[in-house]
Amino acid sequence: WRDRAASELMSRVLAGAGTRGTVLVMLEPRPEVATAVNEAGGTAQSWHRFAREGRSASAWIPAGPYSAATLRLPKAKDELEMAVHAAASVLEVGAPLWVYGANDEGAGSASGVIEPLLGQVRTVKSGGRCRVLEAARPVDVPGVRGSLPEWRQSTSLEFPDGQREWISYPGTFAHGRMDSGTEALLEALRSYPLAGQQVLDFACGAGLVGAFLSALQPQVRVELLDVDALALAAASENVPGARLIHSDGFRALEDERYNLIVSNPPYHEGKAETGKIVESLVRGAPDHLVAGGSLVLVTQRRLPLADLMGATFNQVEVLLDAGSHRVWLGGM
Repeated sequence: WRDRAASELMSRVLAGAGTRGTVLVMLEPRPEVATAVNEAGGTAQSWHRFAREGRSASAWIPAGPYSAATLRLPKAKDELEMAVHAAASVLEVGAPLWVYGANDEGAGSASGVIEPLLGQVRTVKSGGRCRVLEAARPVDVPGVRGSLPEWRQSTSLEFPDGQREWISYPGTFAHGRMDSGTEALLEALRSYPLAGQQVLDFACGAGLVGAFLSALQPQVRVELLDVDALALAAASENVPGARLIHSDGFRALEDERYNLIVSNPPYHEGKAETGKIVESLVRGAPDHLVAGGSLVLVTQRRLPLADLMGATFNQVEVLLDAGSHRVWLGGM
C-alpha cells in the first residue's frame, strides 16, 4: 500500500505544480508519477537502480540539468542523503526537489537529512499516511557530492586468504559488513566441493559470497547476479573479472547452467515482507542447474521452505541449522 499511496499523493502535487521542462523521477517503482509529470506539461526522465519489470536501470542518475526532481523516499538514511546530493548536483537553481513516502518509512524525519544541503524544507501535502516534502536548490550548494565515486566506502573484511578491502555504497545490502545470514551460508559452504565448479551468486549484493568462494577455491568460476545496479557497481570492484548479470531474478539468463547456485535472498521489499523472491529462486533454479547440480540458500528459520524444496528437488538437505538461520541444499 505504501508505494501506491505515496505515488498517488506525489501525483496530486505535480498536477497542481504546473511543472515544465525535464523532471527527474527518482526511485519510483510505479508509473503514476512519471505520467503526472507528462500530463502537467513536463517531460519525465525516470531513474531506477533496480531492473524490475523490464525497466532499464543504472547505478547513478542521468546527467542534467533538470527543472525539478521527485524522490521516492529510500529506506536507509545514508541512501537518502546520497540521493539528495545526486539530485542537488543536477537541478537548476531554484528548482524544487520533492521527497515523498509513508510516515512509517521516515517521511516525517527526512527533512533532517535534506536541510543541511538544501536549506528550508516544508510539507506541501499529506494524506493516506504519507507526506510530500519540498525543498529548492539554492544558488550555492557547498559540499555537494554529485558523482558515485564520492560515495564509495571502504572497509576491511576477513576472507580465507586474509584481510581484504571491501567496497560498498549507501543502500547496498549489509553495507560494509557481513550479516549473520551470509555468515551461516559461508560456514555451510566451507566443506562444499568447489574445484572447477561454475557458480552463480544469486542476489549477490556487493559480491560477498562470490568473493568468499573465490578465495576459498581459486579455481571456482563465479558469476554474480543482482537486480540492483548499485550493488553490481560494488561487486565489480570486490570480485574483479567475474561476470556481472543485471537481472530481475533469472530473467536475463538464457541457456546458462551452473553446478551450484548460492544465495542469501532478500525477503523484504521496502518495509513489506515477501516470500516471492525466495519462491522464484527455488522454482527457477532447476532450469539453470546442470544434472547433479545444487541450490544452496540461507533463510530465516521461521520461513516455511520444506514443502517447496521437496516439491522442486530430488534431494533436500539442511546443511546448517543454527541461531535464527537455516541453510538448505536442493539437489537435482
